[in-house]
Amino acid sequence: MNRLQAIVLALCIAPASAFAQNQETGLGLDLSSGEQKPQEETDTSAEAPTEEPPPLPSSVAEAPPAEPLSPADRDVTLDDRVKSVQRKVYLKKGRFELAPSVTLSVNDPYYTKFGAAVRGAYYLADTLAVAGRFSAMQVLPEDDVRIAKRTFDSRIFYSVPQWSAMGDVEWSPLYGKVAFLNDILHFDAYLLGGLGVVNTETSSVLMTSGAPRGPSFAADLGLGLRFVARDYLAVNVALINTTYVDQPLNTSKGATQNLMTLNAGISFFFPMKSTGRESE
Repeated sequence: MNRLQAIVLALCIAPASAFAQNQETGLGLDLSSGEQKPQEETDTSAEAPTEEPPPLPSSVAEAPPAEPLSPADRDVTLDDRVKSVQRKVYLKKGRFELAPSVTLSVNDPYYTKFGAAVRGAYYLADTLAVAGRFSAMQVLPEDDVRIAKRTFDSRIFYSVPQWSAMGDVEWSPLYGKVAFLNDILHFDAYLLGGLGVVNTETSSVLMTSGAPRGPSFAADLGLGLRFVARDYLAVNVALINTTYVDQPLNTSKGATQNLMTLNAGISFFFPMKSTGRESE
């Protein structure tokens, strides 16, 4: 082998041995991809153990699922709800009312008329009733009568009603509740109107034909309030004006009379149990 061949062989062997040495030691650059190979990351899991997250507060913790309501509990829950429009507790349809009361006139400055009355009513509907009322009264003069006669020598012509019998129709458009002495009272307001007769002092006077004059035709109109204390018991107050025509004694002309009375009494209902009480 001559000297030229030995040099060429040495040049071929030197790069191959250098490339092999770089692959074994991991030094140098990887010229195959043209990018620097990143170094391997160091595993630090052994040095710093991971911490567990703190437990959630009780308010945030998931609540156990609720048990489904039984049919009985579901019915109680629906019944306990407050209704925006509640049913009436005090019902009067098909019931009979018997109401004794006392009466007192409020529109006569010279003569006080007072007495007693009894009223019976049957309710065709909860807000509609037909009623009959009978009242008896007496008339007493006030001090103004004696002053007028003694001082002014005046004569006052007045009607003296003795009894009245009226047939009325009652309509109760309002119904409500009111708190009284730590209790709840049911009440209704009603209007009444009707026709009847009023017997006066001059009803027994004989006319020219020889027959007594008889009771005078009358009409009444009023309003009232009824407060229910029990299913069978109520307290009622009414203001009633009765209009009739009478010819007082010692006069020759008839005049229209307005007898306005304040009536206060109690009412008894039959049957004694209201059918709407279970809705309270």
